[in-house]
Amino acid sequence: MSRPRTLLTIALLSVLALGFSACRPPLADDIDELADDVARATESAQRAQVLAALEPLDPLRYHHHDATIRHEGRIPADAVIWATRARETLNWVDWPVELDAHVEQYAEWLDSLLAAMRNDDAHAAAEPSKITHALAHTFEATLEAWLSSESLPAVPELAGLEPPMHDNTHGGHDE
Repeated sequence: MSRPRTLLTIALLSVLALGFSACRPPLADDIDELADDVARATESAQRAQVLAALEPLDPLRYHHHDATIRHEGRIPADAVIWATRARETLNWVDWPVELDAHVEQYAEWLDSLLAAMRNDDAHAAAEPSKITHALAHTFEATLEAWLSSESLPAVPELAGLEPPMHDNTHGGHDE
């Protein structure tokens, strides 16, 4: 090809490229839109995980186990399985960063409770049972606050932490 013809071809291709780019948003806009879609999908997935975690971490499940451990001095037959599922739930959820300290505290006490339960030592399980039961309630309230976009409570102080009293309206268990 001759030089003028090559320049003419390049000029024509440049005009066509400019025309096509005017019909379509720039690549940067596509990337921003995709990033927004990914952020929304990530938030939705995280919310779904937190919602799914509410059931296996239900604090009312602790009530029966806690009462049996602390008042009857024995580990209920299903306690290890149940507590293991609760611990697994803490592991599989992709927790929001702002809940990390709450999750770590809860997991630490749940680990202590599981260790005592696996040793069938109700005496050693009494304190972790009480604390884990109380933390389950505060953790549930924290998750509900996060799901509702409310301000999150501080990580609970353990000194004097007691589980709330339950009545017969919750699963038929008495304190």
